Amino acid sequence: MKRYRARTQSIILLILFTLLLTLVSACSSKQEKARKAVEEKLKNQGIREMTVDYFHPADNIPDKAYIAVTVTYNFATSDGSFQKEYLGYILKQDGQNWTVERSTLHTKEKDRAETALAGRK
Repeated sequence: MKRYRARTQSIILLILFTLLLTLVSACSSKQEKARKAVEEKLKNQGIREMTVDYFHPADNIPDKAYIAVTVTYNFATSDGSFQKEYLGYILKQDGQNWTVERSTLHTKEKDRAETALAGRK
């Protein structure tokens, strides 16, 4: 009886781990597709590097998401360092991909991202 219980627990743990891994990879995939949408929008602006600071699919609007990025440009500031800009975007789902709907504030906070997604300031 103990062997049966241990085996059942192992199977349950394996199933839970598989589900967790699936959820994490799905979120990662969405974020990567969101990143590509922003890169496409900014491709002609001389970007040296782009980092995703925050990604948040909308809680109540299933086909929208918010993304905050830090962009480093190829040109320098007056002190000689590369210029950085902090940008935020509202994304709309287009099939399996994302498209940039509009720009908005840059934030790393869920509440402010939800406010931006709802169209409020």
